[in-house]
Amino acid sequence: MRAQWRSTRNESLCLVIVDQPHIRRCWEQHSEGVYSVEVAFSQDLVVQLRDTELDRVLASQAIAVIRKALQFRRKRRQPWSIFY
Repeated sequence: MRAQWRSTRNESLCLVIVDQPHIRRCWEQHSEGVYSVEVAFSQDLVVQLRDTELDRVLASQAIAVIRKALQFRRKRRQPWSIFY
């Protein structure tokens, strides 16, 4: 996942993933920020940009899991094999 934010003035902000408190990136007095992190998830995620006290949500974005893709994902190995 790659998140990017930009502001017209310097701000102290944190980017957090709701329900995954160990994933957080904060900036002190910046006008923009970029954060890249590898995440694996099977439920929808909500990413929020908050103040540094984590009291106020400034922006929020939901990332939906495409459930049909999970349903049809192939296993790494075929469940059968043929030996000669």
